[in-house]
Amino acid sequence: MNSIERAEWNNFASLYVKEVEQFARNEIYPDFKLASVKFDWSPKRRSSRGGMYSDGPGINMAMNHLCKDNYSEIYRVYEYKSFDSDPNIGGFYTRDKYARLKMVIVHEIAHALQYYCYKINRFRCTPHGPTWKNLYKRLRMQFINPNLEDQETLRSDYESFKTSLQGIKRDPLSIYERAASK
Repeated sequence: MNSIERAEWNNFASLYVKEVEQFARNEIYPDFKLASVKFDWSPKRRSSRGGMYSDGPGINMAMNHLCKDNYSEIYRVYEYKSFDSDPNIGGFYTRDKYARLKMVIVHEIAHALQYYCYKINRFRCTPHGPTWKNLYKRLRMQFINPNLEDQETLRSDYESFKTSLQGIKRDPLSIYERAASK
């Protein structure tokens, strides 16, 4: 990905983070503020993180892994296996090229909120426990879920697309080139 495309993804992510952060401040914790937001484009970086840093709550996004323009017209966004099938906070099907990035931003901001909650309320629970799930659900219901197309229709379209790819050489470029030419 060239520097202009990276700048476009960074701009989109930055604006989206500000929007989610503002909602968290207005609706959840009035004093919440992300102390650090980092967009890491290292190809070695595979996972994003949200939590408490030395300067306060923050997120660190693995952008190279999240931002790809070679998605097919429809794709599946996965969540952690333990709650991937949950209708509110689980995985989903989408046509939006930014959907995966949006979901991970919301996921990591929920972690930052969780750690902020621990700090001000002086308690802790597991990283994907009840406190985090509640925060994540609130963010998902505001930012992700209302914008999703009908999931049954998309699931069916996705399965049809996958079936149409069977037998095609598994070179990722040829898969996307063939899918785009149909």
